[in-house]
Amino acid sequence: MMRRFWYRVCFVIARVCLFVSHPVFRVRGKENIPAGRCIYCANHSAALDAIWFLVALNAKDLIRIIAKQELRHAPVIGWIMEKFGIVFVNRGAHDVHAYDACVEALQSGEQLLVFPEGTRCNGEKHVRARTGAIRMAAASGSPLVPVFITRNKKPFRPLDVFFGKPYLLQPDAQQATKEELQHSADELLRIIYRLGGDSYADHIGENGGVLLRG
Repeated sequence: MMRRFWYRVCFVIARVCLFVSHPVFRVRGKENIPAGRCIYCANHSAALDAIWFLVALNAKDLIRIIAKQELRHAPVIGWIMEKFGIVFVNRGAHDVHAYDACVEALQSGEQLLVFPEGTRCNGEKHVRARTGAIRMAAASGSPLVPVFITRNKKPFRPLDVFFGKPYLLQPDAQQATKEELQHSADELLRIIYRLGGDSYADHIGENGGVLLRG
């Protein structure tokens, strides 16, 4: 109960700050948000993307969020994130502990936010999609929900958050090869960028997505 209370307090503060910095805040596709477990997969271009996502989601409780391990040691912020149940991941290695924690949370019915790019990609910076979200979806049977958050944000400019339609993996996804997983991760990232009409969607990875079905 206390965690929910403090989450709502932080939510109100974040919403006020968002209104000040971005008076025009638009949320599209909320009808696509599942009621049960799922993995929200969003593009990542700014430090506050998770905050804007949470404001757009407007959920009663804080969902599970994956964040880089370095934030655990940030003064005050790291302590707050731990209290809110953030899953910290070591991006430089296959973090089995973080992976297992995420799959367990999903199997218990929770929702999870993942940034498939694994790092901030703004301006002309882009990276290959990571396969963690695909592997967790395969292991837990959870749908993937693509989310696009405005890139190249500027103060007092409109900020949009688009929720796409959920996708499921094929039943045999757990037996997928490394290449199939990468193709599906690329296709997921392509869907995310297409939500926002971002031309980068046409330049992501290779043709793939063999594991995704509507």
